[in-house]
Amino acid sequence: MAENEIYRDVTSEEFPAECSRLFAGGNGRLRLMFGADLRETGEGFCVYAVFSRPQEDRFEILRLKNIGEKGGALEFHSITPKVPAAHWYERQIADMLGIVPLGHPDLHPLVLHGLYPKGVYPLRRDISPAEIKRQLDLSKEDLSPFMEVKGEGIYEIPVGPVHAGIIEPGHFRFSAVGETIYYLDPRLFYTHKGVEKHFEQLGFVNGVKLAERISGVSSFSHSTAYCMALERMAGTTLPVRASAIRTLLLEMERLYNHIGDIGNMCAGTGFAVGYARGASLKEKIMALNEQLTGSRYLRGVNIPGGVAVDALRDPAGMLQEIEGITEEYKSFIEFLTDSVSHVERLENAGALARDIALSLGATGVAARASGINDDLRTAHPHLYYNQLIFETHTRMKGDVFARMMLRADEVGCTIAIIRSILHKAKGKRLEGNIASENWEAPHGAQALGYVEGPRGSVFYFVKSGADGAPLRVKPRAASFCNWPLMPFAVHGNIVPDFPLINKSFNLSYSGSDA
Repeated sequence: MAENEIYRDVTSEEFPAECSRLFAGGNGRLRLMFGADLRETGEGFCVYAVFSRPQEDRFEILRLKNIGEKGGALEFHSITPKVPAAHWYERQIADMLGIVPLGHPDLHPLVLHGLYPKGVYPLRRDISPAEIKRQLDLSKEDLSPFMEVKGEGIYEIPVGPVHAGIIEPGHFRFSAVGETIYYLDPRLFYTHKGVEKHFEQLGFVNGVKLAERISGVSSFSHSTAYCMALERMAGTTLPVRASAIRTLLLEMERLYNHIGDIGNMCAGTGFAVGYARGASLKEKIMALNEQLTGSRYLRGVNIPGGVAVDALRDPAGMLQEIEGITEEYKSFIEFLTDSVSHVERLENAGALARDIALSLGATGVAARASGINDDLRTAHPHLYYNQLIFETHTRMKGDVFARMMLRADEVGCTIAIIRSILHKAKGKRLEGNIASENWEAPHGAQALGYVEGPRGSVFYFVKSGADGAPLRVKPRAASFCNWPLMPFAVHGNIVPDFPLINKSFNLSYSGSDA
C-alpha cells in the first residue's frame, strides 16, 4: 500500500455522508467506485469509493465491508443523489455483484442486457463463465426498453448497434424535433469480455498482456497503470531510467492519439484533406513507436518492476525524428485553423457545461476543455513527471472547437516533455537499469495504479489474496466516466452534428466495457 492511499472502513450509515463530504459539491473527485467479493478473507461483500482533492496528492478510500452479513440484504445506500458521478459505478456494482444501491434514481441494468440470466452475478467468486453460458438463452429477443420521450413533434431515430464502419457496437436512440436532438439514450456494453474475471485467473505477470488489450489505442496507459498498482502493492521502487522510459512512451501514446483525433474531427466536417494529413502524421508517430519498441501500440514493453525494452538507446536519433514531426504538426494546425468553414462547424457544437462535467466526473480532454484543471500528471505526480517542468492547459467553452484546440495545446506540451527526456538521456543523466530485480507478488496487499492517458485518467485497483494470487483487479478507463456526458453535450444540436461531437470526445466502447 502506497503512502498516499488512506483506507478507512465506514458503516452503512456513515457511507453516504462521508462520500458527500469528500465530493464536496464537485470540488473533490470520485476517481473510482467498485464492489468486491471478499468472502474468502472474512470481509464479505464490499464496496469501495476512491476520492481525491485538487492540489492534494492523497487518495481517501472508503470501504463498506460485510454487506449483507448474517443473512441481511445485499444493499447499501446510494450516493448518486449527492455524488452524481457515482451513477454508472453503482449500476455496474448491482449488475456484476448483485449489491443493490438503495435510492439510486435510475437503477436499470447497465452492463447486463435483457438476455442475461436473472440472479447470476458474474463477478462473484463462486460463479464460473461455463455456468453463465449454460443459463444464457440466445433464442430470446432482448426487449430491454429505451427511455421514451413523448411530446408533439418528437420522433425517434435509432442508430446501431451495428455500424457501417469498423467501430464496435453501440446503440443510440435519438428523440428529435425536426433535426434538433431533444434527448439521446445511448446503450453500450455489447462488448463485455469478462476482463475482471480473467485477471483473477491469469496471475499478476500475465495480467499485463490483458491490461494492454482492454483498449487498443490506450494499451500503454493501461499496462502502465496496472504495473504501477503491482509495484505500489509490493513496495517496489522503479529505476529512474525505467520511470523515464514509461513517461516518454505515455507521451508518445498521447501524441499519436491527439493528432489522430484532430484529424478525425476533419472527417466529421467532410474536410477530407485535413483528415488525410492527420492520418499521415499519426502513421509516422506509430511507425516511430514500432522503431523504438517493436510495437506500433507500445505493447510488450511494460513488466512488473520496469520495462523490457530500452526505448532510450538512441536519444539523438529520436530527437531528429521528433523535430520533423513537430514541424509537420505546426503546419497541420495552421492549415486547419485557417479553414473558416471547418472552424465554423466546430464552434458552438456539442458544448458541455462546466457544472455538468464536474458533477458527472468528467476526465481528460472532456473535463479540461470545459474549464476543469484536472490532470493526474500534476494532480498526483508519478513516474518521471515530478522531475519535469511543463504546463497543463484548459479551455473554457466546452465545445468541439475547444476540445480540438485543447488537444493542439497538449500536443505542444507533450513534445516539450519528450524533448526534455531525450535531452536528459543524451546527456547521460538517465543511466541505470530498466527494471527492478526484486518484484514479487505480495500476499494480502492492495494498491492503486493510475496514469493520465490520452482520453483521461486510467485507474487500477489490485488486491492479492493470502496465497499471493490476484483476488480483485478493477480497471477503470477514461471512457467509462465520459460516455454519460454525451446526452448533455448533444442536447439542442442537430442530428448531423452527432458524429462530429462524438469524434471530439473520442470515446472507446471496448475500453469502458471490460
